[in-house]
Formats: sequence, C-alpha cells, structure tokens
Amino acid sequence: MPILKFMQGERDALAQLEAAQRQRVTPLFEIRPLKPKREKDRRKTLRMETLEELLARTGPHLAKSIPNGRAFIDGLHLTPAQTMASGEHPLAYVLGKARESGVALVPVTGPERDSEYQVAVRSAVAEDQRGVCVRIRKKELFGDDLDEALSSTLLKAGTTREAADLVLDLGPIAADDVGVLSKSLPGVIGAIDGLMAFRTLTVAAGAFPRSISDIKLPTKVQRADWLLWRILSGKAKSLVRVPTYGDYAIQGAQPPSPDAALHSGSPNIRYTADDHWLVVRGGALKRLGYEQYAALAQYLVEQECYAGRTFSQGDDYIFGCAGGAETPGNPAVWRKVGTNHHIAKVLKQLTSLHAP
Repeated sequence: MPILKFMQGERDALAQLEAAQRQRVTPLFEIRPLKPKREKDRRKTLRMETLEELLARTGPHLAKSIPNGRAFIDGLHLTPAQTMASGEHPLAYVLGKARESGVALVPVTGPERDSEYQVAVRSAVAEDQRGVCVRIRKKELFGDDLDEALSSTLLKAGTTREAADLVLDLGPIAADDVGVLSKSLPGVIGAIDGLMAFRTLTVAAGAFPRSISDIKLPTKVQRADWLLWRILSGKAKSLVRVPTYGDYAIQGAQPPSPDAALHSGSPNIRYTADDHWLVVRGGALKRLGYEQYAALAQYLVEQECYAGRTFSQGDDYIFGCAGGAETPGNPAVWRKVGTNHHIAKVLKQLTSLHAP
C-alpha cells in the first residue's frame, strides 16, 4: 500500500506499472494541502490555490492511474472550513468524480475526523457499498481507548469491521525507532478487538526525509519502514495476523512545507535499494538547468544498487537519460521515475520474502 499525495508524477508511476504489478498494489491517495501559487504575471502577489484547481480532472486522472483497480482516498489534510465553491465537501466531490469515471474508490476516515467529514464518508459508504478504510495513527494506536475509537469510527461510517480495511499508520519513523516498535507492535496489534474481522490489515510507516534540500552529495538514507516490517513479518508465528506492507514511497510521511512549491528546487534521483535509498541531487534549476539530470542518471547506473534498465519503466528512463537517448525531464517526470522503481522494488522484495 503506497501512501501517495496524488501528484502527477505518482499517478503516472502507477499507470506505468505492469498489469500484474497493479493487481498487487492498492494505493492510498491523500488529498494534499492547498499551496500558494504565482500568477502568470510573476509581479503579482501570491495567492492560495483553490480546491477546484487542486482537484481538476480528478476522475480522468484516477482512471488513468488505477485502471481496473481500486484505491483508497483520504482527506486527512483538509480543514473543516474547506469546501468547494458549490458548498460540496471536497471528499464527496472526489468520490463523485471517481464514480463518473468508473473508478472504485474507498473513503478513508479515522477517529479524529470532523463531523462534516464523517457525514461525507457515511454517504459514500451507503451509496457505493464498498465499505470504508479506517486509518489509525500512532497516537491513537498506542492510546488507552483504541477499541472504543475504532467502534465509534465504524458507527459514524455506518458500517462494520467485516466491511472495513484497517490501516495502522505509524507516520514518520527513523532507524532508532525500529527496535522499540518491533517489540511493542505485536502485542498492541494482537490486542485490537475484532482484528480478524477486518477485510485487510496494513501497517504503514515513512522513513524518507520530509525534505532533501540539504542533500547535495550522494547520500544513503536507511529504509527504516521496510526494516520494521521485515522484522514484523519474521515474527509471523507470534502475530495474530500478518499485516500488509505500507509506506510513503519516496516522500516524507509529513506533507512538504507550504512554501516548498515556491522554490524551483533541483534535479534529483531518489533510488530505492535493498535497505536504503540512494539520493543524488544537483544544483539549483534556475542557475544550472534541467540538463543536470543526465549526469545524475549516469552516476546512478554505475552504482551497484542500480537494478538494470529492464527492472522497471523508471529504470529504463534513467538508463536512457544516462546514455543521451532521453530528455532530462522535469520534476513530475523525476517523481514518476523514482516512484515507479520504488513500487517495483518493494513488490520484488515482498515476493522474495514470501518465497519458500
């Protein structure tokens, strides 16, 4: 379960997966927070984008990224005051556009969601008959009233455990967290009331940094999220139920800072290896241009962790850039390349882990 911000690059990464790979992936899309933007006339003051701009062409985008599949949609980052110009709740709007495009979306909710949000979820559950996804975050998972919170959330959604998917989201974690979490999680998970009744169980976490703006030289970032899940899966005999793996792909678990969109950034490759990400980054785009990506690609294909051009669509693009057969792309393309490779890598690791 990759948890994605529904950015263009992430959508395109899903669309470029092989059909067999798509069948093994159920993405959880977050409606990202609104961000400031500049008008075409850059002398004008900044303004905040509208929900209509953010959610434009939602239906076609979903149909392209998850053909013949299903996905979860979460408005976690919406504030109670945010509604469409028509007065419609943003989550209800997205679910409606998905229906028009024939996409099977399951709404995500949680104990902390406001009443308007819960109403939108309950309406979708009743109309679509696809159930609901309950997302429990770290503070709730280790709280004193988890079972009560779960029961209350399901009651508000108008459904039961048998028609619900359960996601235990640990949020951002570091390598130092793995030891404590791997020891405490089995007992916490096993104590959840009615655990076996849920349709699916996923444990998700995100170890990728929120920002790579300070990374200039090739850097390895440990995949603590993968390490934690691997330890949990190794305890399968002692677990009441072995969870599905979830992560935040090649982005941080926390949304980027609001002003991040105002900076041009720099070319970068976030490449998923066995137990780490190799992050390579160029200089400022405004000063040094997009062509820097070719040099980054050339560096990467020479590294031991490079999986080869046939491993994924993303790897093929990197190989092409290194050899001059591909143009250097743009930020959306770079996100697509990294995300596509990451998902393919995780699927291969899961297959190897479960092989006899």
